[in-house]
Amino acid sequence: MQFIRKIKRNRAIKSYLRKLPRLLAKDYGKSKRYRPKQVRATIERNGLSVIYTCYAIAIFCSKKDFDQFHNEIGEACDYGVMRGEVGNLHFYGNSNFSSNDVASVGSDFGSGSHSMDAGGID
Repeated sequence: MQFIRKIKRNRAIKSYLRKLPRLLAKDYGKSKRYRPKQVRATIERNGLSVIYTCYAIAIFCSKKDFDQFHNEIGEACDYGVMRGEVGNLHFYGNSNFSSNDVASVGSDFGSGSHSMDAGGID
């Protein structure tokens, strides 16, 4: 069961990296960071996986906004751990990836080349 959950999580993260930069820019204008509620609304509006929204918030929001959002909703998520997982999967272990890195890897998915594929699972 854990293996299937990991595959689904990795697919959701890959989808966020591929689709959200364009969708967020369309909804809110191009920005280096977005607000958690903006990220969540864009995910919901576009039918992306809502189960792993915390990862999208870790990717597209500041640590301060991430922590504040999770404190408000009473959910315990770890920004550093989540960015570390995304970094390991798609940025050669770099958890300090930027919005430019996200845009670059997102366009790589569209062209068929991948920076670090999630274990070969598309």
